[in-house]
Amino acid sequence: MKKLFTLILALIIFQVSAQQRNLAEKIGYGPEDKLLIIHADDIGLAHSENVATIEAIKNGVVNSTSIMMPSPWATEVAELIKDIPDLDIGVHITLTDEWFNYRWGPLSGKSEVPGLVGKDGYFHFDCASVAQNASTEEVEKEMRAQIDAALAIGIKPTHLDSHMGCVFYGRPEFVASYLKLAEEYGIPAMVIEDLFQAVVLPNPELFDGIDLNRVKIVDNVAIGSPEIYDSVGLATYYEEVLNNLKPGVTVLLIHVAYDDEEMRAITTRFDHWHARWRQQDFDFFTSQKVKNLLETNNIKLVTWKEIGKL
Repeated sequence: MKKLFTLILALIIFQVSAQQRNLAEKIGYGPEDKLLIIHADDIGLAHSENVATIEAIKNGVVNSTSIMMPSPWATEVAELIKDIPDLDIGVHITLTDEWFNYRWGPLSGKSEVPGLVGKDGYFHFDCASVAQNASTEEVEKEMRAQIDAALAIGIKPTHLDSHMGCVFYGRPEFVASYLKLAEEYGIPAMVIEDLFQAVVLPNPELFDGIDLNRVKIVDNVAIGSPEIYDSVGLATYYEEVLNNLKPGVTVLLIHVAYDDEEMRAITTRFDHWHARWRQQDFDFFTSQKVKNLLETNNIKLVTWKEIGKL
């Protein structure tokens, strides 16, 4: 009987995995097509981030973004996007605040989610502290509060994703809550194949009641790193990504803002992810060069709105 159960479970896992690997075909493309979402994280972080992101969407090749609802500049986004009704904008689930002199806390209230609050009264600085101190119930409550806050200011989220990956690299229970809320609100949640294989499939009891067939798994995710920034540079890295893009759906995560006084103040004491980094992202993804690379490599831009129609 035990062997039979193991065999049935293995068949279910195989079927679920197979169904998730043809996302490109499900949205109407061929299995060899190179599909790309150029996604600007962190809109709402600052005025500089907001206006640069909108500019990169209107006059560059950025075609997706996600909003940090706990950040003080989040409400401005609703005003800035009124003339972009088809914008692909998700909720950037934010459980941390990594900046030294620019702090925020949970929307659900500090007394409601004390495990998400550090000694200074704001969010923890890193994901490890969230996983160590916050309960699953607290994380789910805060995720729900952020989705509701986006809806309240008129944003219709096209997807969910996670700031600093805290949902993904915290505890498996966080991922279960993430997928649960995505299903409840009818919003696709960004999940990559490695996460699905490493966290979801080995813990079926946590995902009981969640229709895993509805989880839309992207094939690849690309993002610059401090090591890349210090060695080859961001522009060289992005060029390599586009020249070597694999078939399937890839999400390219970037961060755009202007290297101005505001962003320099926010990112003070940071050697990476700072104002200069974000200006370089803006410059590359609004350039003619990136448009030529997309055309030369026959890369098709897609959005979470297309995936959400599934």
